[in-house]
Amino acid sequence: MAGLDDYQFFSNLRERETPFWQKTYEDKEKIMEPTDCYRRPTEFPQTLLNPVHGSPQTTKPVLPKPHDHDSYKDIQMEKYGELSINIVSLCSENLLSHPFIVVRRQCQVNVNSQRYHVLPITLVPALIHMQGCQGFSAFWKGLGSILTVKGVTMALEDFISKFTPWPKEISPHSSPKTMGQHLLLKCSALALITPFYSASLVETVQSEIASEKPGVLDVFKEGLTRLLSFTQPQTGRMLPVWLLIVPTVAHGILQYLIGNAVSTITSQILRRYHRQDQQKQGAVSKDSGSFLDASVRLQSTFIGHLASDVLLYPLETILHRLHMQGTRTIIDSLDVGYEVKPILTRYEGFFDCLNTTVQEEGFLGLFKGFGALCIQYALYGAVLKFAEVIIREVTLALVPPKPKPKTQEQPIVLHPEAGEYIAE
Repeated sequence: MAGLDDYQFFSNLRERETPFWQKTYEDKEKIMEPTDCYRRPTEFPQTLLNPVHGSPQTTKPVLPKPHDHDSYKDIQMEKYGELSINIVSLCSENLLSHPFIVVRRQCQVNVNSQRYHVLPITLVPALIHMQGCQGFSAFWKGLGSILTVKGVTMALEDFISKFTPWPKEISPHSSPKTMGQHLLLKCSALALITPFYSASLVETVQSEIASEKPGVLDVFKEGLTRLLSFTQPQTGRMLPVWLLIVPTVAHGILQYLIGNAVSTITSQILRRYHRQDQQKQGAVSKDSGSFLDASVRLQSTFIGHLASDVLLYPLETILHRLHMQGTRTIIDSLDVGYEVKPILTRYEGFFDCLNTTVQEEGFLGLFKGFGALCIQYALYGAVLKFAEVIIREVTLALVPPKPKPKTQEQPIVLHPEAGEYIAE
């Protein structure tokens, strides 16, 4: 529109005492420069048209800085390292430890064994003989049923938590009421899984040379059969399920509580030790998701599982004998590794089994097969530590070293009087 330039010029003159016919050079430059005032009514600022993202013409893309890219790469490599060590721990806990779980359970349920195998060294000849007769498959029986029982237990906890106010997970800052509801959820899942646990135990300890190999769905078939006969057993010596629920739930809850308590205490001790070590070096890490933090969690979890299994080993022995009674299972005898034996017991309940075991086999009868537990956790800890060292070295090798900051050289000036070059 014509005349707007002069209008803007006269409006600027209102704030100062200047004759209107004197249009200075500065005023002309201000008129020609783009200002916040828009001369045309149809020209709206792009910030009003797109107030959230700004103007696409004026907004400059934010480019990542070099040190930000390196930090992001370091974090990604630490996450990969943490994921790798978690996978190794999971495989070691469920796959590598299974042969020793089979051996220790066979020792626990064998009431007529002459050798208790409390120490690991006594197990070596029997294991060599057993492997020579049946092969390595004898140490991996029942693996599918154990994993199935663990999966069904997790599914039951998730299912119950969706239809009840009981939380599936808790934190150290949870209220006592929330913790009680969480334990009630655990107890309900363990009570429902009890008959399937019995079926899985049978598949783990029965001899392959004297029994038929179980199918994939046999654990559900045997578990449902035992669940339907809740009050009355199928055979004369088999205990009803309601007598097995209380010791099974008690063992599972105690194992959960002891494992978490020891794991929490160990984690605090390890974190304090690493913090003191870093303070001595003069640098304290604040990254809670680093590889070091994952290593501390895995070490504390390992120690928690070890403490719970060691402290509850006698209770586990009594529990397995109650589950196996009346199942007509034939197991491998680990006295020499060649023979098989049937399980023939007549217990009336938990305390009767405890008193009978102590009277007939002594106090060490509650620790039959303890040597297999020692080998299991020794191998598990060694593999975990070896994998941790390897993954740490690989992670450090893939992350490039950070460049050292360049030091600026001191300038050399000429002294005005002496006429010599002097470094400041």
